[in-house]
Amino acid sequence: MRINNTNEPIHFFRRRTILFYSLLIGGVVGGIISLALLSIKEQSAAHINRLTHNSTSGVALLIKDDLKRRMHSLSSFTTLSELTTNMTDSYWQSISNALYDGQRGYHTLGWVDKTYHVRKVTPLAGNENAQNFNLALKPAALAAVMKAHETNSVTMTTPLQSIHGELGIGMYVPVFRDFQGSPKLEGFISSVLLFKSYFTEILPSYLLTDLQITVFINEQKIYSDTVNDNSINSEWRRQITFQLQGQTWKISTLPTSAFLEQSHYSTMRILLLLGLLLTLLVTIAAYTTLSTRNKANVIKDERNKAKYLLKNLPGMAYQSFNTTDWPIISVNDGCEVLTGFTRTEFEAHNVLWGKLIHPDDYDRVIQAVKDAIKQQEPYELEYRIIDKNQETHLVWEKGEAVISLINHEVILEGFITDLTNIKQAEDEVARSHAFSDAVVNAVIEAVITIDQKGRIKSFNNAAQKMFGYSAGEVLNQSVNVLIPSNKTYDHDRHIANYVKSNIPKIMGVGRELEAKRKDETIFPIQISISEISHQDGKMFVGLIRDIGAQRLSEDRARKHIEQMAHADRLNSLGEMAAGIAHEVNQPLTAISLFSQSGKTLCNNGKFDKLPDIFDKLSQHARRAGAVLERMQTMTRQGDRQKELVECHLLISEVVKLAESEGRMRDINIKVNFNQSCRVEVYIDRVQIQQVLLNLLRNGMEAMQSIGLSNGNVIELNSDFIDSENITISVVDSGCGLDSNMKEKLFTAFASTKQNGMGIGLSISKSIIEDHGGSIHYAKNATVGSVFYFILPVV
Repeated sequence: MRINNTNEPIHFFRRRTILFYSLLIGGVVGGIISLALLSIKEQSAAHINRLTHNSTSGVALLIKDDLKRRMHSLSSFTTLSELTTNMTDSYWQSISNALYDGQRGYHTLGWVDKTYHVRKVTPLAGNENAQNFNLALKPAALAAVMKAHETNSVTMTTPLQSIHGELGIGMYVPVFRDFQGSPKLEGFISSVLLFKSYFTEILPSYLLTDLQITVFINEQKIYSDTVNDNSINSEWRRQITFQLQGQTWKISTLPTSAFLEQSHYSTMRILLLLGLLLTLLVTIAAYTTLSTRNKANVIKDERNKAKYLLKNLPGMAYQSFNTTDWPIISVNDGCEVLTGFTRTEFEAHNVLWGKLIHPDDYDRVIQAVKDAIKQQEPYELEYRIIDKNQETHLVWEKGEAVISLINHEVILEGFITDLTNIKQAEDEVARSHAFSDAVVNAVIEAVITIDQKGRIKSFNNAAQKMFGYSAGEVLNQSVNVLIPSNKTYDHDRHIANYVKSNIPKIMGVGRELEAKRKDETIFPIQISISEISHQDGKMFVGLIRDIGAQRLSEDRARKHIEQMAHADRLNSLGEMAAGIAHEVNQPLTAISLFSQSGKTLCNNGKFDKLPDIFDKLSQHARRAGAVLERMQTMTRQGDRQKELVECHLLISEVVKLAESEGRMRDINIKVNFNQSCRVEVYIDRVQIQQVLLNLLRNGMEAMQSIGLSNGNVIELNSDFIDSENITISVVDSGCGLDSNMKEKLFTAFASTKQNGMGIGLSISKSIIEDHGGSIHYAKNATVGSVFYFILPVV
């Protein structure tokens, strides 16, 4: 059964392969048939198109010739007949009936006198209304008859509505008689053709059956033998035009659905059905042939696998009699590797298996096999054997008693493999575990192992000391006992997501979290988690470090930097005091002047101007208050508070704070905004303003140190580096920096000023890096320096 189960996916794969190749062959045949059908279809369509075109040409020629014959016959009729105004009715009826009956298709023949009135009609029955009809009431007929008079030839009207309500045309031939040597108009012979009956009469019935015929005169549809059939593709339509009597006739034909069905579609369907049937038969034939060949190969393969399976087993597969010392019936070549004796020696009974069993284990093995046979169960046991070289091996045997189909004897079948190396490896693993446990327990950091369900599997000495638990208290407990209660959900979710998706979120990455000791105290830790392979599934090892003392040290360093930054701001504001005083003095002076003006207006009784005075007093008071508020903000010391700040607003506030000092130094601050950079940054507003103010003041001092010889404009620019970072730069035209100073530019207490503390740029560097950015220096392309820093945008 094991062999069959092992080969079943292979056979299934072969069946799929056979099916694939069968379908491929069928597909190739189907493709060939499809190409043939496509060729037949194109030839059939070409034949129908040729037939339709020829039929259209024939219809056009038939109509054109018939109309010309009718005009010729009418002209001949006028010359051969004695037609006069005074002819009798019987004479008219005799000669008109001969013409009417001799050339079918006329609706009526008539005699029109010189006053353009219809005086005689053939046939009279059904055409009583036409007698004595005045052609002047039909402008198209009147124009045609007048033209016939003038040209002395047959004329034809444009399509017109007859007195019977049907569409048709009229033909008029003038009748002249010689009177004293000159022609005299006697009247006109008229004929009326109604299109519906005319075309039905002259067109062959097979054309009307196979084609939808539509006739146009001057783009006016005069005849159609069917309604629109939207089911027919217009690609079958054919059209021919010709000129007659100055009118453009167009004949349009389209094969009928019945004709196409009979001559094209039905044939193609039959051919398609035959093609599909032939393809199916070829596919079935190919599948049958390939399946037969595959079954033969499978039989050969099964025999070879049965032969080589036993040969390649890592041990000895056997059949033996259930008698003393178990004589071997058949055995594979693995017996020689296991015992040193060949298969021939075992099968010739020169060597008995029972003789190879270690004497100390012999009785136990015999009894175990007997008990298994008695209980009709498989036996499985470990024991020692002595090989041909008198070396001892530990072996594992699993077997079962079966009944022979030939003589109904009990035969033992089983497998024996050498466990000596495996046992040695297990001993090595045990020693390795002991060594690794000793190493882990000697590590000064906590090492904890958990399984994929979050249960603690190991807890070293450092972990016991860090968390206050003994190993026995936490082993096989949930790791949540070490995590604050408000964080356990996140931890369980991380493990579940990783086990499910195998996508690491925190694996192999150092993270700072909070942990909980046995006494419920919470403390900060740094943890790195790694996955290890294990026979029971995924296991995770966490390396944990208590960073409480490190956090305390970092907080002290941060507070020290903030204190130094506060001192630097106070120092800057002290140096800017004169400019700030001037900035505040202006609105205060204005307030004083406007107050005096208001008092004067009150004394003079001009109270209507007081509201404007009060508005200006309020405006200048707010201006002074804004200056003082900016000073208070810059001098304030306290906890950092980050917020979302629009980049241009941040720069504008700094410019307002520094422009007073710029005026005192006779320096203009030029701001270059990239309009696409209206983005927000997440910052401590005061600290970033301090950095910008520090860079502006350094640039102005560098420019003033050379007497503004390179110009009095300092630039403040903002622009994108990429979609995630923005750069803000200060470009001055000052004295620049020495090459020696560049290396220690951002280190503490390094300064180019005589009275400088050398902490401004150092503090600026700490502030920018704390915001996830970086600060840099570059030489200006012309003169001076460029200081710029990069911040991530939101």
